[in-house]
Amino acid sequence: AAVILQMISLGLGDIAAFPFLQPPDSRGIKDGLDLLAELGAVETRSPSPSKGPNTITPVGKQLTQLPVDPRLARMIVESKKHGVTREVLAITAGLTIQDPRERPLEKRAHADQLHARFVDPTSDFLTLLNLWNYLMEKEKELSGNQFRRLCRSEHLNFLRIREWADLYGQLSRAAKQVHLAVGDPSTNPDGIHKSILAGLLSQLGLRDSAKRDYQGARQVRFVLFPGSALFKKQPAAVMSAELVETSRLFARMNAAGVF
Repeated sequence: AAVILQMISLGLGDIAAFPFLQPPDSRGIKDGLDLLAELGAVETRSPSPSKGPNTITPVGKQLTQLPVDPRLARMIVESKKHGVTREVLAITAGLTIQDPRERPLEKRAHADQLHARFVDPTSDFLTLLNLWNYLMEKEKELSGNQFRRLCRSEHLNFLRIREWADLYGQLSRAAKQVHLAVGDPSTNPDGIHKSILAGLLSQLGLRDSAKRDYQGARQVRFVLFPGSALFKKQPAAVMSAELVETSRLFARMNAAGVF
């Protein structure tokens, strides 16, 4: 989707006819265009987005200036409406890196106890934000070496946290190009989730009590990952940022609600 959006913004013509050295699968092109249409990034004058001319929208132009996946970029753009740009930037940056929380086998119980301080029972996204706020507060209080030791003692990967902070800074600078201001900290969970929802419209799930799983878009069925804060509660509806297939299709990053 990101490549297709850039191609449309550059006016490179029909994507299916572009002379790629290794042409992508036509189904992949269709899925990418369907996602961009879902995000409001492109408009088409054809009933099928993969056929006929596609034009980029003002939202699509904003997405091209943010160096993340289009779904995450759409969340950032939406955050302006709700005054939660700082929070959504932190969450989207956190979603692109490997989880900084570590659970060494011999100290798993201790690590889980420490990490439980950040858990929001309704949302893994807010859990991630709670961790970010804690880290930023401690980084201001402590010297560089003290902060590194804190991360080690609390089973947090220092290098991944640095990567998280670097990407947050990069996104903050890019946000200024699309007229987004990173304001003061906000306590608006509804605004945060509405912003996130703008990028996850096709990744909602409704609880099927009979089958004990969730029914998603396009007949996809999934279950909540055991590490999710929502796993024990199994809410009636969820939105999920990531679906990963191992032994089953698991939703790893979730928020509860009626959407």
